[in-house]
Amino acid sequence: MDTPQEERKLFDHVTCNISASVDEVTIPGSLALDLIEQVEVEVERLDQLKASRMKEIAFKKQSELEEIFAHAHIEIDSDVAREKILALIDSGDIEPTELLADMDNQIAKAKEEALSQKDILDKVEKWMSACEEESWLEDYNRDENRYNASRGAHLNLKRAEKARILVNKIPALVETLVAKTRAWEETHDISFICDGVPLLAVLDEFTIHNINS
Repeated sequence: MDTPQEERKLFDHVTCNISASVDEVTIPGSLALDLIEQVEVEVERLDQLKASRMKEIAFKKQSELEEIFAHAHIEIDSDVAREKILALIDSGDIEPTELLADMDNQIAKAKEEALSQKDILDKVEKWMSACEEESWLEDYNRDENRYNASRGAHLNLKRAEKARILVNKIPALVETLVAKTRAWEETHDISFICDGVPLLAVLDEFTIHNINS
């Protein structure tokens, strides 16, 4: 614990007797009731300080874990996770080193999982971006005043040209995503979940919608 040296010195006459038996205590007043009560109060204060510090470190690691999951489009219940951490620390049923080691293990596994999904997630981001541009392009094409010599019209025209190129790439991008996602699922023997939903289901729904429209 980060207890100041000055505070530690106040209890030197007590700590020197920690491993001694009652018969071996030679310093007068070392076992006085008021001193024992003072030590108990200090021990309680240090326990509270230790728990507070533990919560601070654990929450920092939890934030790191949540950030990894967010980038990987993995949904978790952050409130429940933090409540569980608080309950474990307050109960004293787990050693601090054990809790932190477990969280480090969770972080390592999350990083490994995120790395295995990176290629697919990068393409998901490109697909979502292309879909956003497709939506913008549809609105742009419906605008009867899009060719007017208004301020910013030439910028919108350039954006529309780029958007058409992106939109034309969507079918191939979806096809690649489906193939890569299926390969990933075969390797890991689980569904590829993105934002709480199986990615293949989303891609299939998108493809069917495009065919029908």
